[in-house]
Amino acid sequence: MKRGFLLMNTGSPDDTSVEALRIYLKEFLMDPYVIDLPFPLRYALVHGLILPKRPAESAEAYKAIWTENGSPLIHYCSNLARDLNQKMKDPLEACMAYRNPSVASAIDKLLSQGVEEIGLLPMFPHYAMATTGGCTALVKKILKGRAKLRVAPPFYHIPEFIQPLADALKEVKEHILFSYHGLPVRHIKKTDPTGNHCMQKPDCCSTPSPAHATCYRHQCFETTRLIAEKAGLEKEQYTLAFQSRLGRDPWLEPYTDKILKELPEKGIKELAVICPAFFCDCLETLEEIEIRGRETFMKAGGTSFRMIPCLNDSPAALHCLETVLSDAGNWPSVT
Repeated sequence: MKRGFLLMNTGSPDDTSVEALRIYLKEFLMDPYVIDLPFPLRYALVHGLILPKRPAESAEAYKAIWTENGSPLIHYCSNLARDLNQKMKDPLEACMAYRNPSVASAIDKLLSQGVEEIGLLPMFPHYAMATTGGCTALVKKILKGRAKLRVAPPFYHIPEFIQPLADALKEVKEHILFSYHGLPVRHIKKTDPTGNHCMQKPDCCSTPSPAHATCYRHQCFETTRLIAEKAGLEKEQYTLAFQSRLGRDPWLEPYTDKILKELPEKGIKELAVICPAFFCDCLETLEEIEIRGRETFMKAGGTSFRMIPCLNDSPAALHCLETVLSDAGNWPSVT
């Protein structure tokens, strides 16, 4: 059976115009895996409250990180797909959940080459309903049974992911902030297969449970523990927080923006930030953290701030993805 692969990430607007951002944000925020409200409420929220103002604001944010290669996220993902194709015998296509390169075009390219089984590798180390869950549902919907489908499990804990991030921190003298993308608390509870473990008690993430297989919060804690262990960090040398919250519902805490204000008050004036939830640098790392996060920290009394780059299209990134892909025969099937 001929196998092909999809290397999938969230996506970026086609350009930095307000109209491009409106199209992108509409696709992204109307996804029921992202904003998991009934359609009428989701439609009212997105079209009534978000789309009238957010596209212009987001366009300015994207302009701050756009390069001669366009979107950094798509640039890195395209480079990784190119390099992986040079090493693999099976075809691989990069695609984005929202905008381009589209999932439909990537699937068509694979099927035109006689592919009978598609292996989906979502570029998210940790499982979340809004990322891996949504990507899987979208690919399944577009594929329509034309080929078998397997999906890579989360890789938040494998040595090939942990070691290069730990290596980047070994010589860091500043306090380290691990900043992960945030999620609504309801998402954590909704993906708990036991229905009675996640967010039920303070130590739920350190108490063994089948829920950990799909618990984003547990997996972020575990990534942090493993990186700190490999980098030789003591607990007082780092802090963990969650960024990018949207709306008024409870999200995972503590919040990165609040931590950035509080650290200088505690005497921590020099800071390095690492974002292990992002395999490639994107708006959330380059603009939200490196630009706005820096400004928040320095205004609060910080004296130095730097962001540790994501793995991006580095040799370590390539090796990590190769390792995940090498086990594709054991990825679970999706029917």
